[in-house]
Parts: sequence; C-alpha cells; structure tokens
Amino acid sequence: MALFNIHFFKEKSRKIDLEQLIAFFESIEGVHVEMDEKSVRLYYTHPRLQHESLFIITPKSQVPDIYRLSPKFLDLNFHLEMPILTPDYIARHLFELVKKVCDRFDFHVYNEMFEDVLPFKMDVVLKVFDMVKRAYITKNPILLSDYHVLGKDKLANILRYLDDLGELQTYYKELETYVPKYHFLSTEKKELVVGIEWKEHTLTVFPPHLDYVFYRLPNEIKVISYEELFPLIEKYTMDVPGFIKGTKVIPKKLSPKVFRIMKKTKFMKVSHTFQKETVKKLID
Repeated sequence: MALFNIHFFKEKSRKIDLEQLIAFFESIEGVHVEMDEKSVRLYYTHPRLQHESLFIITPKSQVPDIYRLSPKFLDLNFHLEMPILTPDYIARHLFELVKKVCDRFDFHVYNEMFEDVLPFKMDVVLKVFDMVKRAYITKNPILLSDYHVLGKDKLANILRYLDDLGELQTYYKELETYVPKYHFLSTEKKELVVGIEWKEHTLTVFPPHLDYVFYRLPNEIKVISYEELFPLIEKYTMDVPGFIKGTKVIPKKLSPKVFRIMKKTKFMKVSHTFQKETVKKLID
C-alpha cells in the first residue's frame, strides 16, 4: 500500500541520541523495536484499533529532492511511514506522537508536499495528509471496493468510542451497565451496517451511529432496527456524560419502562443476512 511519510530534520546537526530515542519509543504502549545493520525499526500498533505504522532510521537519506531544501536543516535519516488510507482519527493520533518526538528532541519535519522543512504544525500536517489521501483515492478508485467509506465525523466517533471502550466499561461497571463492542457487518448489497448486542433485562450503553440491535433473549436473538427501536425508548435514556454526542444509556430508575416496551413491542422482521467486517476496512 502507498505510504505517507514524515521525515525528521534537525537544525545544523545530524546528531541523534539513539539510546534516548529508543527509550522514548519503548515507553509508548504499542511500540515494538527491531534493529540490525540495515535499520532501526520502531513498529507502532495502535493498542485498541490495531492500525499500524513504522518509524524507521536508515543508513541513507530517503528524502526525495533533498537538494532543493534549506541547507540549514540536516536530514536525520529518520522518518515515519503510515498507510495513506489511514483514517483521520488514527492519523491525528500518530501526528500527536510525531509532535511529542519533535518537542522532546528538537526536530523539524518534512513531507514531499511541503515547500521546505518546517517546525511541526498539526493543522498543516493534517491538511497535507488529507490532500494526499484524497488525490490517492481519486487516482485509485478501484481500491475502495475493499473498504467501506464513511464520513469523517462518523468514523471519528466510531473509532473514539472503540478507543475509549475500556474506560467506559470501567466507569459503568459499578453501575451494573453493559458497554457493548460494535459489530461491523456488510449486507448482501455490500453495504456496511453497525450493530451491538443487548441482553434482555440488562442496562446498556447505546453507542453513536447504530443501525441494528441484536437483542438476546433466552431462546433467540432478535435483529431490531435502531431506527425503529430508539424513538420508543429515547425518553427513558440519558446522554453519556462528557462523551460523544448521540451516545445514550439506560439509567436504572427508568429501566423497568424500557424492559416493558421491549417485552410488548412486535418489531418488524429484518431479512438481511450479514457478513462480519473488521474495523480496519473502514475509511473516511
């Protein structure tokens, strides 16, 4: 897959304290270090979302057209490689890591779309990344047949929910409230749908952007459209405090009313058959 690169430079110096740099990366969750005479490879896998990228130190410069850059900045032969189809939520997370590296070691950055080496600026890097990703998708539309394309805000909300899932589960454990994982599924028409499982008589959180609820009864699982379900129970739910808009929860004091609605309502039958998808097949 095509890559988006960020190269690291230093003003009037090529010196890297390799020991300190490796120690810095080893302190980050999700980093795995490998090295040999060819390179030092700092593999980063997002601990909850599984997207991968690579920080790599090479013997020779990997910067194209390096001769046209300001001579006061020297290439450190150290760069980040990330897949161009990385979702913006993950890209921002990686660029925050790049910023920490720059702040800690006094590095500047360069990408082929920059006019010259720059101090790290999040808005500039995000804008350039977005331009490169759009151009790549436009030139290679056939690639999208392997992915499900979502709006930026929608995918960011979904990924943030998954990223914060562990914290939410800890918060709601004392309240005896279930915090579900998403199920990503495709229909017969290859359309993506997003669902959760909900067990009968269980307090639960409803994450944003749901299409279906798989309602688990003792002897069956009912597939219920969230569009049909939510208007019936909305007034008995609350917003999850300080969290993504559209994330709802059933409070204990209102739960009997919700459980009663679930018992007496005859929901429309859903005729789809679903196939599992992975979060890595979602792009914006």
